Amino acid sequence: MDDINREILQLLIQKGRLSHELIGQAVNLARPTIHKRVKQLEDQGVIYGYHAQVDWAALGYPLTVFIWVSSRNKSDDTAACLLKLSTSGVIIESCHGVVGEWCLLLQTHVISPTVLKEFIDQIYTVEGVQNTMTILSLSAYRDQCTTILPIKKAT
Repeated sequence: MDDINREILQLLIQKGRLSHELIGQAVNLARPTIHKRVKQLEDQGVIYGYHAQVDWAALGYPLTVFIWVSSRNKSDDTAACLLKLSTSGVIIESCHGVVGEWCLLLQTHVISPTVLKEFIDQIYTVEGVQNTMTILSLSAYRDQCTTILPIKKAT
């Protein structure tokens, strides 16, 4: 990846809806050239999607909760079962396989502590689940974080 593509990517990380025209102005290239470069980044799988940042509290899900899960079963199997759980009032934003004492980490958004308890009880119905640890987020600083791409590709 050359320096220009790195600059383009940095701009898109900061503001995914930035027009090709504005990106071109920032890196001193014409809009068609930017379009071609962004398309190449997409084709190479470097950019694989554009996402909206959602205010979950505004949608009625004021609790952001991280749930660590340990399981006797293969993490992939447990994750598949957890992602199929259907509890009204719970949105699973992400599920990560992790290394260490825990097997999986769920990031969820929940409407109330009562619904959270019901969801945790439901997690324990999944075959192989041994234990959970729940962490309630008090605040998120995502908007204050700045992703800076490294100068060179990590090896």
